[in-house]
Amino acid sequence: MLTGILRFLEQHYKKRPGPLCLLVALMVLVIDYITGKNIEFPIGYVFPVGMAAWENKKNTAYTLSVLLPLARVGFLFSWNEMQLLSVAVFNTPITIMALGFYAYLLDKIAMQKKELEIEVTALKGILPICASCKKIRNEKGEYEQIEKFVAEHSKASFSHGICPECSDKLYGHEAWYIEMKKTKNKK
Repeated sequence: MLTGILRFLEQHYKKRPGPLCLLVALMVLVIDYITGKNIEFPIGYVFPVGMAAWENKKNTAYTLSVLLPLARVGFLFSWNEMQLLSVAVFNTPITIMALGFYAYLLDKIAMQKKELEIEVTALKGILPICASCKKIRNEKGEYEQIEKFVAEHSKASFSHGICPECSDKLYGHEAWYIEMKKTKNKK
């Protein structure tokens, strides 16, 4: 049953993280209430706060950072535990600050991760390339120049020149030698 719940949460987390964070927060509050006054469960508050912060839902994360500890104080009233109220008055702001700081840090880490994912665009996998003309087969099954394919699938760009072997084949050795001399003279 627990694996089914976790699978459900994982499937819906990316689609709608905000409502799912609220659902997890509600589940944590129910567990906290059921466990009663003697077993404190505020460590569970990090789950919904962390889930919201990881998806850059700052408002949700900070709101949960405040509301979850305050709900614990509300539980004391329903349990008729007024002697614990003075302890909660001191502990609740500490818990709120800790959860808020946790949300802030996790939000920053998630933003950096997303920026790095955008920055790093690497070609991965096996590229189907023609053994003769060196064109690459794209997703549509069409062959295109390697330069075009790489430029469309990465941030790489190309500069063209000619290697000595190709220069020899195309123009003969003398043409390559003359071109090299011209280049050296320009410097």
